[in-house]
Amino acid sequence: FKIIEEVPFMASIVDAFNEALSEDLSFVKIAIYAIPVYFCTKFFLVGQMSLFYFYGFWTGILLLGVLTHGIHNVRMNRREILTLNPMELLKTTLKTAAVMVPQIIIWGFIGNFIITKVAIPIDLPHVPLIYSIIVWSIIFSILLTSYMSFAKYLKVEQAFNYKLILEACIDVFISFLFFIPQLLIANVVLVGPVAYLFYFFQLPFTHWGFVLYCSLAFIVNLSILANYLAQASYEHIKGSNEEYDEHVQINVIDDAAERLNGK
Repeated sequence: FKIIEEVPFMASIVDAFNEALSEDLSFVKIAIYAIPVYFCTKFFLVGQMSLFYFYGFWTGILLLGVLTHGIHNVRMNRREILTLNPMELLKTTLKTAAVMVPQIIIWGFIGNFIITKVAIPIDLPHVPLIYSIIVWSIIFSILLTSYMSFAKYLKVEQAFNYKLILEACIDVFISFLFFIPQLLIANVVLVGPVAYLFYFFQLPFTHWGFVLYCSLAFIVNLSILANYLAQASYEHIKGSNEEYDEHVQINVIDDAAERLNGK
């Protein structure tokens, strides 16, 4: 029988939101990854900044690996977005750091050099600020595209394919700009009702219950971001999409077989 004919892709936060809550064991994964976020937030709220910086750093590293592997899982059309496999997560995190840290340093130096050494011959108020925003936006778009290109197949060389990256970076940046207000609206739906209840019953927003709920919502946001960036990378970054389509058909066949076997 025909399992799949075509796989249309258009970056959609609605699809990303639905899949974030409907993947296998989604609530278990969200709860597990929300634990370090919760404690980091509590350390910040009570003023224990040394603990906040220490655990915040390692939590950020952990969530970067989760995000990267989530993008990869969506690109490969796997049934999960967030992974609970510690070895895969460790490998992905190390590769991501090895790929992105040198690029962030180099492009940060280039951006600072352009802003400080390349003068704009227009003597008007706010022009230097606008110039800085443009420069850093371009650099951010290059880094984001490089990261998304790497996360597709977790291949280091894809992060340095600058011909491909420079062709796609503007489209990726525009897609990301459209994503931000959509995510804000999604969080109004996700967090707004709970925030209203705490406000209505005159409970502080520093209450452990609200902090815990926001920590859970943060991980949902991470899953949404992984899904959306995966969709955007397929849509805007040219490459081995034929290889992806092969993975789509293979994984859909595997999923169908698992369902027939009752897994």
